[in-house]
This record gives sequence, C-alpha cells and structure tokens, in this order.
Amino acid sequence: MTRCIRLLCILISTLALNVSSALAQQDNSFVISDIVIEGNERIDIGTVLTYLPIRARERFNPQSDSARALRALYDTGLFSDVVLKRRDANVLLVEVVERPAIGSIKIDGNKKIPTDELEASLRQADIALGRVYNRSLLETVERELRRVYFSSGNYGSQIDIVTEQLPRNRVALDINIVEGAVAKIQHINIVGNRSFSEDTLVDLLQSSEYTINPFSTADEYSQVKLAADIETLRSFYQDRGFIRFDVTSTQVSISPDKRDIFIVINIDEGDRYTVRDIALTGELDVPESELLDLIEVNKGDVFARKDIVRSSNAISDRLGQDGFAFAEVDVLPDINDESKDVGLKFVVQPGKRVYVRRIEFTGQYKTRDEVLRREMRQFEGSRFSPALVNRSRIRLQRLPFMQSVSIATPRVPGSDDQVDLVITVKEGPSGSFSAGLGYGTEGASVNLAFSQENLFGTGQSMQFAFDNSDTTRQLSLSLRNPYFTDDGISRTVRAFISETDTSQTGSQSTYLSSARGASVNFGVPMSEFSRFSFGAGYERTEIGTTVNTPDDINQFVDDNGDTYDLFNFNLGFTYDTRNRTVFATSGSVNRLNLDFSVPGSDITYYKAGYRFEYFYPVTKRYTFSTTLRVDAGYGYGDFTRIPFFKRYYAGGVRTLRGYKSGSLGPKDSVGNASGGDFRTLGTVEVIFPPPFVEEPGATRFSLFTDFGNVYKDYESFDEAEFRATYGVAFVWLSPVGPLTFSLAYPYNDRTEDKKEDFQFTIGSIF
Repeated sequence: MTRCIRLLCILISTLALNVSSALAQQDNSFVISDIVIEGNERIDIGTVLTYLPIRARERFNPQSDSARALRALYDTGLFSDVVLKRRDANVLLVEVVERPAIGSIKIDGNKKIPTDELEASLRQADIALGRVYNRSLLETVERELRRVYFSSGNYGSQIDIVTEQLPRNRVALDINIVEGAVAKIQHINIVGNRSFSEDTLVDLLQSSEYTINPFSTADEYSQVKLAADIETLRSFYQDRGFIRFDVTSTQVSISPDKRDIFIVINIDEGDRYTVRDIALTGELDVPESELLDLIEVNKGDVFARKDIVRSSNAISDRLGQDGFAFAEVDVLPDINDESKDVGLKFVVQPGKRVYVRRIEFTGQYKTRDEVLRREMRQFEGSRFSPALVNRSRIRLQRLPFMQSVSIATPRVPGSDDQVDLVITVKEGPSGSFSAGLGYGTEGASVNLAFSQENLFGTGQSMQFAFDNSDTTRQLSLSLRNPYFTDDGISRTVRAFISETDTSQTGSQSTYLSSARGASVNFGVPMSEFSRFSFGAGYERTEIGTTVNTPDDINQFVDDNGDTYDLFNFNLGFTYDTRNRTVFATSGSVNRLNLDFSVPGSDITYYKAGYRFEYFYPVTKRYTFSTTLRVDAGYGYGDFTRIPFFKRYYAGGVRTLRGYKSGSLGPKDSVGNASGGDFRTLGTVEVIFPPPFVEEPGATRFSLFTDFGNVYKDYESFDEAEFRATYGVAFVWLSPVGPLTFSLAYPYNDRTEDKKEDFQFTIGSIF
C-alpha cells in the first residue's frame, strides 16, 4: 500500500510538472546552472544532493529525468512530498517535505520486562530517537513488542500506541502496555521415548507443569526456556549413547483465553552406540601419552558426549599451559550404523604460542592500579596461561572490596600470537560508618563503628569500633597493610580497651574484667595458597569479683592476685583455596594457630586451635558447606589450666546457634557456665541466595545443623555430651556491617540447657 501511494505521488508530481511548467516541453531540455533545495529542516542539503541522481552543469530532460529524480528521493524514505521546478537562469528548484522524526519514545505499563530491554529490541528493529517516522512504523513497533512479550509467555498482552505531534516536525510515541498474566504450562507430553520414562524426562526440564508454589516460575511458558529444554533432552540422550537422537517436532498449543499452554515434544531416540576405537592425531607439541591420559573415554564405553567434550577441553587446557591459547581440538566421529559403534578421532591443532601484550583494568573508580596488578599471576610479555589467568581472577575477586571480576582476552589486531587482557572489575562498598542504639540477644547496646577495607584506594584496611552493651564495653582500632613489603608480607597492628561484666549474660560465671592491650602480627606467603603468620602482643587484665562470683574464681584471685600482665606470642598457618573470602562457593581453608604467653608473664599458658571449612558448589545457586573446629588450652609452669578469663565457651550465633551465648559446657558452683579448656564445634550447611535474587550478591540464606560442646579439658571429652541444633540463617552484608539472623531449634538438649531460638548479631561473619 505504501509503495502504491509513493508511485502515485511520483505520477502526480510528474504530471503537475508537465502541465504547469515549461520543463514539460519535450524540446525544452536545458543545462542546469545550479540546484537549489528548499523545504528541508533536519536533513542537510548535502544529503539531499547526494541522493539526487542529477548534477549541476548536466543537461536535464524533463521527459526522462524528472521521474528518475523523484523516484530516487522518494526511495530514501525521508520525504513525504517532492516537487521539481525550473527557475530563471536554468536553476532547478527541488522542494521537499520531510517526514517527521521520532522525537521521544515513552513506554508505560511494563513491569515484567525492563524498559531498557524493550528499547533495545526496538533499536534492533531500527526504531529509535531521531529515526524517520511513518505510519507503517506503528505496525513494526507493535509487532516487535508483541514478539518480546510472546517469547516470555505473555500471550494476553495488549499494546496501544498513541502519537503526538511535536515542534520542529517531530513525533512522540507513547506506548501503553497491559502485560497480562504469563501463560501457565498445564501439561507437557513427550512422545517417542522408549528407554526412559516420561516422568524421568520431564523432571530434567526447566519447564514444568502447573505448580501451586507461588515462588516458582517453572510453570511459566517461555520460548527461550523451551529451547533450552530441548537441548537438555538432546544432551541427556547423547550422554547415554543415543548419538542419533533427534527432536522431530515441537507443538505448543494455547487455550482460547491465552492463559494455558500445552506442549508436545516428539522425539526419535535411535539406538545406543558404543565407542569402537580412539585415535589422537595432529601437531602434538605435548607428549602423546600425556594427552591420551587426559581422554576420559575408553574403548567399549557407551558413547557419552559430555565425556568427549570434557576430554577435548582437558587437552586444550593442557596445551594452554604451554602457551597455545587458541589450540583447537576437534573430535571427528566415525559412526557405523550397522555395528552401532563410533570411532573417535581427536584432531589437535595447537596453533602458535601466544603471549600477553598488555593488561588493562577497567571499572575501578577508587582502587589504585598497582593494588590490582600486584594480585596478577599472569604478566605482560609472558606466555599466556589460562591457569594463571584464572588464578589472577580468583585473587582479584578475593579482595574484600571487589564485587565481581571478569577477564576478556581479545587478540591483538594484526597479530596471531598476541592477546591483551582486559580485566573488568566492579568495586563493592569498601567502607562503612554506623552509630546507633539497639537491642540484641546479648542486651541493649550503643555502637559506633568505622570500617574501610580499601583505605584511599591502597588496599589497606582500618577498623575502629566502640561498643557499649549490658555485657561489654569495648574500644578497638586495627590497621592492616596486606603488602607491608613488596613481596606480599602483611602487617596488622591492633590496640584495644575492654570492660566486661559477665553477670549480665545470665548464663556465665560472674566476674568483672578490665583489659587493654596491643599487638602486631605479620603474615608471610609460603606459596600461592599457604601463609605463615607470627606476632606478639601485650595485655593487662584486671579482675573484679562480686557476691555472685563462684568459689573457683575467688580462689584463683586469692592465689594469683587481681592484675595480670601477659606477654603473648602467636604462630599460625593457613592453607586457603577458596574462590572468595566472603560468601565463598568453592574451595577449602585449613587454619592452625598457636597462642602462648611467654615465660615472665604473670600467667603461663598456651592455646592451640584448628579450623577446617569446605565449600562445594552443588549448582550455580546452591552451595554445600561444612565447618569443623577443635580448640584446646593448657597451662605450664606453675599453672595446670588456662586462666578462667581465657577459657572457651560454646553457644550463641557464632558457635552453636539455638543455645544462649556461652551457656554450654562445665558449670560453676552456682550453675552458670564456667568455660572449658577444650572445645569441639561443627556445622553442615546448604547455602543459597534469596528466592527472588537471580545472582548471589550481598545476601544469602542457609539451612544448617550445628553440633559440638565445650569441656573442662581434653580428658573430659565425651561425644555423648554433644549438643546439636537445626535451623535457618540469613546474612546480609549491609552498609553498617554483616547482619546475621538465625532461627534454630535444639534436638538433643537437656533440661538444664538454656535455649534461645532466635538470635542476631552485627559483626564479622561466623
């Protein structure tokens, strides 16, 4: 229709030119002295002249050239009307009427699909600000938006487009959307399966039939999700030998009210095939035997595509360790349909060794460049190694002020043996300040805290805190430089003052203490994953008693006085393979520590501890975690036990949730927990992000079970005294610090135990 109107305009304009102007006379052709353009507003004169097929100083024949010129200008789509006229002195006048431009696009009513995503889809259809508008464009806009909504299952969506004239020949598009409900999948039917039941296959799919779970979107139809489900079926069968598996057709039916979807997937399983033989060919710059050991497929095995892909990737990674970053490993199957077996040929093409030309960081707005570069294990000018690049990424994302890290390796233009590393980082919040009044499971509190993990962009950290609760008043300051020396030796300096009144806990032996001290610690990297630490400190502790102080503490004070000067020395070793230091999802950490007071201190003792944490990614969203802790303390010299104010306690949000803080273990003469010299703790958790969060971020949930207890000493250990709880926990890395909430229930408690189901705290992650 639009083309017919255009042709009609051409004919009318040509006819008008023939009737009203001398240009229509066949014998009145002329040489154009100049071309004048009138009527254009946005479009540059040069642009019009570029599209015009005639030029000045050329002979113009109205009979043959007018239609050609008009057609050329109309075909641009920029003009709604074009008229050619002749002026005196053989000047050709071209009068144009421009089509309006899109001055604004406003989208209202969309909730399920972000505006940015809809605008991006319109841009792909060449609909954007400044583009030429014509009435047929409305159909294109509506068709494109419907396509987007249909692909998400919103078949009942309604789209209404209103146009408004704007000054300067522009048009505003107001798009009003009524999204409607997403169509629900009522039934999925798989036809043609023989080797596996339909229930087994349906359980593999992301799509599922209607569910009453309000938090699930699995029953919402999506074309993208269905396409992924078909590939899931294909992978499932081909991983089990059905190399000829095929999805012959897919039918999607929708109910008249556009709310219910019915899916039928027709498949052809084919036969099961086995591996006949395996061959390795190509340019083998690595010993063939070493590459063959990486192949996880053996002669006689059932054909499994996942094992073949894994083997191919393993060979590529091994070649990458020698600098062959773009090595290609093609697997050529030789299928014998008669014998139902497959011959596999791994063809290796290592290409050239690749070197890193330049490393660039983008995305950081505060962190200094050298802070990021010192974490790199892949260097400029060195041979490219995927393993070193991956390790560099992990080291960067382990920085406490980094939220995410991604690395691209584009080829250097004009070179086949060089790449650049473009590292895009996203900095998370590195500092916080808080002040307030609150009430927690340990009583009322006043707090003032300042924390900065990336001080002035140097990577150094500083923490200052003041806490005043019913139990404890504490003032502390610590400074940490992770690169005190250029080779990675760290230094941490800390000073503190604290006063404690344990009578306010309601569960521990009653005494008063006032302590102040300072320490300095150094960490020395031993390898990529291990670190040795050592340090020294001084602490003065003053003890006060009350009428409720138990006899053993009174006796200790009578024998040793109420003021103790302790000179401490500590040693530690850590082996850490976690992918993150906060909210890790893979890897493990082993920590050994030894803390002892040196001879000459008023009390001589030592404390040793071991902590093991393990994280395993079950899926992208779910992580399995387990933690085990063992702590033991002993006295030496004139002392047989550690001092009562250094003993271990159990119970509370940081040790054994569901029990009141510090309430478990040996009891004193009045029935309160007195602490012990030996402690064992353990936790098993399944960690996952909140249901409505697509990517793990600053929040997480966990289902957990805690177990353990504290004992007078190692000889008193009895596993029958273990306490255990189960529950759910929530952690939020808030601007004021980590907030931890837990709801736990003991399941082997004793009558005398002090339980506390709901607990929360502000502080370091346990």
